[in-house]
Amino acid sequence: MKTDQAKSLLKKYIDENTNPKEQYLIDSFIEEQLLSNSWDASETEKQALGLKVKQLIENELFDNKKTVSPKAKSIKLWQISAAAAVIAVFILGGLYLVKIKNESFDNRFANDIKPGGNEAVLTLSDGRKINLATSKTGELAKLDGISIKKSASGLLVFSVLNAGKNPDSNKYNTIETPLGGQYQVDLPDGTKVWLNAGTKLKFPNHFAGAKRIIELGGEAYFEVAKDKNHPFLVNSATQEVEVLGTHFNINSYSNEPVVKTTLLEGAVKVSNSNTEKIIAPGEQAILSGSHFDVRQIDPITAVDWKNGEFRFQDESLKSILRKLSRWYGVKFVLEEGIDNLPAFSGSVSRFDQISVVLKMLEETGNIKFYINGNIVTVK
Repeated sequence: MKTDQAKSLLKKYIDENTNPKEQYLIDSFIEEQLLSNSWDASETEKQALGLKVKQLIENELFDNKKTVSPKAKSIKLWQISAAAAVIAVFILGGLYLVKIKNESFDNRFANDIKPGGNEAVLTLSDGRKINLATSKTGELAKLDGISIKKSASGLLVFSVLNAGKNPDSNKYNTIETPLGGQYQVDLPDGTKVWLNAGTKLKFPNHFAGAKRIIELGGEAYFEVAKDKNHPFLVNSATQEVEVLGTHFNINSYSNEPVVKTTLLEGAVKVSNSNTEKIIAPGEQAILSGSHFDVRQIDPITAVDWKNGEFRFQDESLKSILRKLSRWYGVKFVLEEGIDNLPAFSGSVSRFDQISVVLKMLEETGNIKFYINGNIVTVK
């Protein structure tokens, strides 16, 4: 790592703009170098030292008013304090960060696991199957007055060329993402859908009739094309969601204990055979059994996956591990007693390798992870 890169990282540390991975690297370095085994520091002492180190870095390395020759500055840095001297070595050598990075992600994560990506299989209404991960970009097929095109960025577009006088709405296509996959599709009516990992969406070649009806299993985010004369319905195994034009997210995985419908814009009605609820932006309808509860939430946490993040807010470990399992395609094996851990909060990129996420969880809870192939043991 070059000196200017290290200085840039420390500037983020001073301004408190580091992400969890960067924060972990710097904190680990400071604690390793300054809080030796001979000093059994309290949390208060550690916090006080952290503030002092930040101030020393800012004063000595980022004060643009000072014009000191490299030699004089080196002498001055070594004269101030042990803390600042260690930071000087860190900056001027530029090697400690690499050392800490390599040591922090130890051999428990030697066989690291890459994040998921744009993968899905499209099954057309005529029975043809297309692997979207390996197929060419451009037009993939034409059928029943529909053109189907794939972009290089992971977007599948269904465009109506000629629906005819009596379009057949009984011909259905399905797009299915595997574990570790995601995809975006523009439906024939212009509705945009983002599919999370392990999700299946079924929709017609043409939306004909009074309602636009699709079927969902898994998780998807929708931006529905407005058409007040033709309501848009999303059917899943246990509920129906009806909208006219809005932005919302549905989490309906079969291995989740509840179904969650979160509204970001507009209004939707959620219903089952027993009851119905209308929810407003910033609200989430939770279906448990046959009963709906509606609560206020930060909707950004519900669509973190669409935005390339994991955002955990007072979330149980088991809930987090289900998300990681779907995205990284791994199986978690938990030791007895793991259920007693407190809830977790934090955020990390979905496009980091799994070790980055696991290390963040280790920093906030009394747990350790061990990777063996696609099995991750939690102790």
